[in-house]
Amino acid sequence: MEETDRETLARQLSDADGAVFFLLVLLGSLLLSLSASLTQRRQLCLALAGRTEEAAAVPSVLPVRRRASALAVGSLGFFLCLAVQAWHSLTPESGCAARRSAGRNLWASMLVLAAAVVRLDDLDDSASSPASHTLAG
Repeated sequence: MEETDRETLARQLSDADGAVFFLLVLLGSLLLSLSASLTQRRQLCLALAGRTEEAAAVPSVLPVRRRASALAVGSLGFFLCLAVQAWHSLTPESGCAARRSAGRNLWASMLVLAAAVVRLDDLDDSASSPASHTLAG
């Protein structure tokens, strides 16, 4: 095996390792979001049962949602970097299908990251609002 082939394979392995890691981080983000939703559901059930004092004692889900959102933004940033690398690795010999695919993946990565950043910004704005710590938060 030539040295350039070995270097290419090593770089691809590193990218694959990073993808696995950041997919696990995204999974953690998803589990945090699930935890926040279950906590909010418990709070709503208590309120509907007339146990308002217990419902008020349930911790706010906002900090958990903000952590989950921050993890998602970080992970999606990694995947945007991979998409940018794929776009930059195109050569004049790259086929039309490869160019279209790289372009679509780049756009998709940018849009998904932008959506996650907007979500995190909204959660940060909500954190400064007293109403965010109620049942709707």
